[in-house]
Amino acid sequence: MEKLEKLTRLISDGNHNAFTSMVRFRGALYLSWRRSSGHAEQDGAIAAMRSFDDGQTWEELTTPFSGKLNYYDGFLHAFKDRLLLYTSGYEIDDKPVWFKSSRAYASESRDGVRWSEPVEIQPSFPMHLWHPTNIGEYIYVAAYRIFRSGFQPWTWEVDLLRSQDGFKWELVSELQRGGTGNEAALLEDDGKLYAFIRNEGGSGHLTLREAEAPYKQWSAETDFHASLQGPVVAKVNGRRFLFGRYRAASPRLGSSYIDRGGTFMRCYVWVEELQLWAEYLSFPSGADCSYPAVVALDDQRMLVSYYSQHDYLDQEGFKDMSGAADIYLAVVRTDALPEWGRVTSQTRAKLEGLGLL
Repeated sequence: MEKLEKLTRLISDGNHNAFTSMVRFRGALYLSWRRSSGHAEQDGAIAAMRSFDDGQTWEELTTPFSGKLNYYDGFLHAFKDRLLLYTSGYEIDDKPVWFKSSRAYASESRDGVRWSEPVEIQPSFPMHLWHPTNIGEYIYVAAYRIFRSGFQPWTWEVDLLRSQDGFKWELVSELQRGGTGNEAALLEDDGKLYAFIRNEGGSGHLTLREAEAPYKQWSAETDFHASLQGPVVAKVNGRRFLFGRYRAASPRLGSSYIDRGGTFMRCYVWVEELQLWAEYLSFPSGADCSYPAVVALDDQRMLVSYYSQHDYLDQEGFKDMSGAADIYLAVVRTDALPEWGRVTSQTRAKLEGLGLL
């Protein structure tokens, strides 16, 4: 059974297109992404499209996030009768983006076309939001911030926030202190909230935590035993799927800002019977890639958006991050078996302990 049934090169216009987000709202499918001249360039704007036929045809929309700031990682989120759009914005100046702090902004729409004037979310503080999720009457989100001081070691913090309107947020609990965590995906399932935290230093491995409501007390962090960046997790057709940029390079350097060898977009699936995550699918991808989004398509398939530079790797003069990047839309089956022949060291050890390898 082919897990990847269809792959469409959705956006290929010579720009660096990245950081996808995708939701359903009022019967339509909405997709957003960052359009710029390069990953670290200062002309980032948030673009968006919508489809009324499950991604077969699209119309481009306008958003309020262009021109005033250098916008990054925009996230669409459907909450009650509104479509929210979040982004992080940097001041446009001569400083490299890696050494600046951003602010988080939000806009809302009732029809998916007309947007409110963007406002900075409250409390006003340098932070990034990462893929909000609805739980009951609240929106929950993992928010991270980085305190930079030149070339001195940076300080990283990750918090769990919640909001009743999408604009004013309150602290629920601390997700990580004293580490190098940043992007953290959330999944509420079976009465628990699961957090999947990207880490930069040390091994660079993804770490996992879980908590029961009201999400004040978190379990100790456990090692995923693989580097997975830009994580996104979703429960589709009764199965949990985890997506992100797998980084095969040696962890000796710690950060993808420095060492970006062997990167591609990968999906994992939770195997309930064995209580472990197993590899499910590696997508056509390479170099600067990943930052996916996922929605259910039908009872056997899901739609996955992501960005990649793999179609440019053989071009003369290609430069990772500063070259063009394209947006892809994949139709993926949700009812297939894991890739048991390629597993993390932790999964392999567990399978061997069970006598399955």
